[in-house]
Amino acid sequence: MPMANFRLSFALPKRQQVALVDASGISILNEYIPQKDISIIDIQHMNVFALLRMIVAGKKSLFDYTIAYIKVFKPRFVFTFLDNNVDFYKLAAIFPKVKFIAIQNGHRANYANQSGFGFFDLLKSESAKNKLSAHAICVLGTTAADQYTQYIQAKPVVTGSLKNNLIGNKIKPTERFDIVYVSQHAPFKIPNSEVNFFFGNKSITAEEFYAIEQKIVRFLAEHSKRTNQSFAVLGKRTDSSPYEREFFSSAASPNTVRFIPRTSETSTYEFCNSASLIVTADSTIGYEFLARGNKVVFLSGRTNAISDELSREIHDTNFGFPLELGSSGPFWTNTASESDFEQLIRSVQSMSDAQWATAISPYNDLLMAYQPGNTGFIRLLQNEGIPITNEGSQRA
Repeated sequence: MPMANFRLSFALPKRQQVALVDASGISILNEYIPQKDISIIDIQHMNVFALLRMIVAGKKSLFDYTIAYIKVFKPRFVFTFLDNNVDFYKLAAIFPKVKFIAIQNGHRANYANQSGFGFFDLLKSESAKNKLSAHAICVLGTTAADQYTQYIQAKPVVTGSLKNNLIGNKIKPTERFDIVYVSQHAPFKIPNSEVNFFFGNKSITAEEFYAIEQKIVRFLAEHSKRTNQSFAVLGKRTDSSPYEREFFSSAASPNTVRFIPRTSETSTYEFCNSASLIVTADSTIGYEFLARGNKVVFLSGRTNAISDELSREIHDTNFGFPLELGSSGPFWTNTASESDFEQLIRSVQSMSDAQWATAISPYNDLLMAYQPGNTGFIRLLQNEGIPITNEGSQRA
């Protein structure tokens, strides 16, 4: 078990209606469910009563701790924002009277840092051995609903991104750029990294995986200079990670690039909302702003940037995966061709608002719903009888 920042909790097992597996997402959940009604199943702050129960039972895994915690605290509802944790979907069979609700918090593709550990690979193998189920899964769009329910017995509720919906239209205006690129940089230094990414059993290096980002930023730096447009890269990480700034500065050379690190949970949203055009490879935030109706171009040639052969074999990072939408469309291309980049950006920038709305309308409900105020999520809570805050009820 991870020991960094580890502390024991001595909170008495008074019954709270809602438990949250892992603290991630608590700030969003607290917007709708009073904090006093939520307990957190957090491995960094293990509850001593649950820990003792697990030890007495002769168990020692994180999954066993979660089971012990639910037995001790007896919540009626258990939420998680770690929707790609397959173990969560085994809990409902153990606790048939508890309602388990997963919340999808990111666009899912089927790759991982170990062979065979892609999310959908794991779902396929685990569902063959165990019944995977949940009361409900809040999904980004109807395509995700079909992906999850292929392996998990659950009611899909299309909510879109809870974070995107919560921010809604309350976004502060920022410096306006003609083009912004949304970084997906890794939480480590990429050049010479020993990290590998696996699509099934096929391995590629971190440098290969992120080569598309270098290619896009190199192109955009040159394109924006040639067309006299303002351009910035929006960092995924804060400036405490200097390797991200260095990565994109090197990619843009011999041109320079304006790099803006993330400064808050909403800073990337603020710059995207003020930009005339958002460019991304395959980020969730790209799909979130597409759902909002902003102009977004997806240069999704992540595998094609490595080799034509790989892109013919692996489609997991293509735009709209697992839908087969073709190698290009009105605002995407799955190739890593600079001529395709140029044509696509010019085309989207030339569209009127009405033309853009027509171009994106067939895709949004499929890929990402947009529900400002999280009306669908609030209805779910109300229908289940989960107590909600006054502010939450007013958003419904």
